[in-house]
Amino acid sequence: MSFVMTTGLIFPPLQGLWHDSWMTLLLGLAGGIVFALPYTTLCLRFPGKTLIEIHETVFGPVIGKLFSVASIWYTFHLGAQAGAIFITFLTTTIFTMTPRYVFSVTWLLVVGYLCKKGIEVIARVNEMLLVVTVFLIVGTGFLVLNIFKIENFLPLWSISLSDLLRAGFGTITFPFGQNVVFGLLLPFLHERGQARKAVFMGLCGAALFLLINLVITVGVLGELGKIFIFPTHQAFRMISIGQVMTRLELIPSLIFLAMGFIKVSIALYAASLGTAQLCKLQTYRPLVFPIGVLMVIAAHQIYPNIGVRLEMVERVQPIYALPFQLLFPLLALLAAVLRRLPGKEGQA
Repeated sequence: MSFVMTTGLIFPPLQGLWHDSWMTLLLGLAGGIVFALPYTTLCLRFPGKTLIEIHETVFGPVIGKLFSVASIWYTFHLGAQAGAIFITFLTTTIFTMTPRYVFSVTWLLVVGYLCKKGIEVIARVNEMLLVVTVFLIVGTGFLVLNIFKIENFLPLWSISLSDLLRAGFGTITFPFGQNVVFGLLLPFLHERGQARKAVFMGLCGAALFLLINLVITVGVLGELGKIFIFPTHQAFRMISIGQVMTRLELIPSLIFLAMGFIKVSIALYAASLGTAQLCKLQTYRPLVFPIGVLMVIAAHQIYPNIGVRLEMVERVQPIYALPFQLLFPLLALLAAVLRRLPGKEGQA
């Protein structure tokens, strides 16, 4: 839930549709579940193995390494992407006079320390942060009742089917399809047979709270929200309860910081673990900070400003992400079926 919700809370999956955007969110959830089927099936078919190990098993040592390098790159890129949004959001909305590298260094130290502690520590920290996030999202729904306008969602279905499908596909790849990263984490579940159920429940839970956030944003801002880069942040600024509770933009800031912290930690951990497995190292820990430094550099170089990031989401992301999110897991699953791997004893 945290991994999928992070950027969707700051950049709601509006895809230019606004009052019809709830439909794209539902399409994104359906597509995200479909995209999750290949890699969860692989994890069930090869219990205890990550996608990196599965690639070498089904494709061989040479071709398998190529697929693994591609998967590690995508995971690394997601971490840099989330980090860039994290830094841009803070320097644009709150700490406008603070240099970007101040947040980069702080982010690297905290996230790197958490990753070196392992996936179980990340999961336990996430439990606490997720509860706080859910409480803040639901609680905000009551705070906006006095400025919420249901007519902002009218008229219903005012777009063509082709535009809806196009926007829905964009929502599948961002943010729901990004959960393919968990192909590197599912082998560590205590109950590995529950992997698919856990992924599906996480996607549905993330979609629910993204929908609540989206309804709040559109219901408060209406068409005016199109002019804002961070519409959720602006919607929360408009909350005013008896001239006492005002300018509550701190709420989305706290939510994004909490969820962004988890997403970057997961991406850095997965990239470090995948690299260690690819290079046959005994532990991933020595790689955490070197890869983290590269992730910080990539965050500044790939996304120097928010305009580049928005262009990436709208025009490039759906095409760029499709091979990593769907094609590679499908090819690996097809190769495993054709080669009858790993054998009857290893199949789910």
